[in-house]
Amino acid sequence: MNVSRAVIRQFATSNVAKSGGEVHKGYLKMKDIQQKFQVPDGKPVFLKGGAADQVLYRLTVLLCLGGIGGMGKLFWDLSVPKSE
Repeated sequence: MNVSRAVIRQFATSNVAKSGGEVHKGYLKMKDIQQKFQVPDGKPVFLKGGAADQVLYRLTVLLCLGGIGGMGKLFWDLSVPKSE
């Protein structure tokens, strides 16, 4: 039974634990980015990326409102007969 545990532990142990604690630089950079998104500042996650995220969000909202307005105009034009 001890041999099976040793074999399972061999496959279940991560490479970080085997390497003595050395962590790849890309992993540390990813952890820093994750920390930026975990700050409890009241902003939703999709706006925490900076000014570019806010511009894209506002552009999306404007396009959606424009589409809804266009649909309203279309419904009005189709439902109200033109007087000639």
